[in-house]
Amino acid sequence: MNISSQQSVSQAIDLSEYAKNILVDEDRPLFDEAMAVAKVGARRSAYVMIWLACAESLKRRFREAQLRDNAAAKIAGEIDTRETQHRAVDKFLLDKTQEYGFVSDSSRVVLNQIYEMRCIYAHPYEEAPSREKVIDAAASVVDLVLSKPVRLRHGFGKQLLNSLLEDRSYLDDQESAVADFTKSIVARLDEGVHLWLLDRYWEELEKISGDSSMAVFFRRGTWFCRMMLAEVGVSMLTHDQWHDRSRRFPKTLISVCGIADIFGSIGELAQNSLVGSVFEESKTRASVLAHLEGLYKDGVLSERQSDRFFQHVSDLDTSTLLASGLSTKTCYAKLIEALMSYNWYIQNPAIDTVMSNGPGQAAELTEEQQTTLGRNILQAGQETAASAIEFLENLSRDATGWPFDVVRGIALESFTNESNEIRFKDRYLVLVLSALVHIDEVLRDEIIAQIARSIAVGTPQGWVDRRKMDPVIASLCTYTWAAPLVEILEAKFRDELA
Repeated sequence: MNISSQQSVSQAIDLSEYAKNILVDEDRPLFDEAMAVAKVGARRSAYVMIWLACAESLKRRFREAQLRDNAAAKIAGEIDTRETQHRAVDKFLLDKTQEYGFVSDSSRVVLNQIYEMRCIYAHPYEEAPSREKVIDAAASVVDLVLSKPVRLRHGFGKQLLNSLLEDRSYLDDQESAVADFTKSIVARLDEGVHLWLLDRYWEELEKISGDSSMAVFFRRGTWFCRMMLAEVGVSMLTHDQWHDRSRRFPKTLISVCGIADIFGSIGELAQNSLVGSVFEESKTRASVLAHLEGLYKDGVLSERQSDRFFQHVSDLDTSTLLASGLSTKTCYAKLIEALMSYNWYIQNPAIDTVMSNGPGQAAELTEEQQTTLGRNILQAGQETAASAIEFLENLSRDATGWPFDVVRGIALESFTNESNEIRFKDRYLVLVLSALVHIDEVLRDEIIAQIARSIAVGTPQGWVDRRKMDPVIASLCTYTWAAPLVEILEAKFRDELA
């Protein structure tokens, strides 16, 4: 090997280790040229090509970002103009790269040093860079620029918020579609924009939270923010910061934080603040209580928060209860209290709540609660509460949809109370018996047998004479399966009514 060849080998620089970390193929050609000349020991050329690879990558980032960001588009346009006019662009590029946020302040200092040394080394009469300086430049450019994805900044964030808050057709009005969109957006956002974007979004959502004409934007905003927090982490804010925002954006965060994964992670102070805000908001929008109900069911409310919630429910009037959309199980104690009020204006909304929630929610009650509910509906019907009568009329046409123990409670209450005291609540006995026609024969026989046992061990509540007895017997005699009740009633009162 001759002396020249030996010197070339000794001066060779292998930059392939850094090339492996380049993220985008478009950034590779210039760096590949830097590797090629570095391999033959041309350090000056390698250094210049490393800088050119960096500069062209920064330009590409602005071209890519301009598709979604007007601020980036302005910078890309100015770069094109300067290059067309053969004006220096590198210094301008570095300034705008830092200003836009593609690189940090400290990174800009490093890149600026590489740029300035590139200007020196580009002149042949200056000293060539050392092997170490070439390697250091390659490592820095790849680490700070070429290995990083394009991250969108505040300009894009502003455009995004305008679209989310003003364009009804911007997104499909489905949670899954908004979630997928949010994931794609977060992947492109610079981390420094995350909190800025959420704070400004929450500020705008707070303004429209009570506007029904903007409900679609608020709903999508809730879905977007929940998914964004899932992606970037609720811990991006400290508990004290969550408490601060729960006071600044209560209506918005009631909705955004109304799921277990978020609510359970924001800290007790913020939680308590939002619980209090829910109670205040429920004065004009009762449906907001559903957030607390969901959190209670998910087991993330503290004992104190749960107590506050159920106390608040117990303090609601029944009309507000109906408007709240709370489940029959959550409202059970209040519903029974209302049905026992002997007041139509209180009873009717309570029964409307049960009917609106439907048989499925009644089935979530315990058997004892279902029976008690049925008894109290019959009692309200006996007192001619209109909604109770409607319930009994619907039941008489088809009782199969409602839980068996609700029907059982209605049938039992027609003859005896919980203490097996016999008294006839027969104002709507025809409807009750008609309801029993529609249920399974085995279940019906079970109810008849239970009523018969209750009558057999029971004692009259007050005086029972033939005038009270005969209409009941007549109604029962319409159905052969009711014969056991006729027999036990006749036997029970044979001596008393002789």
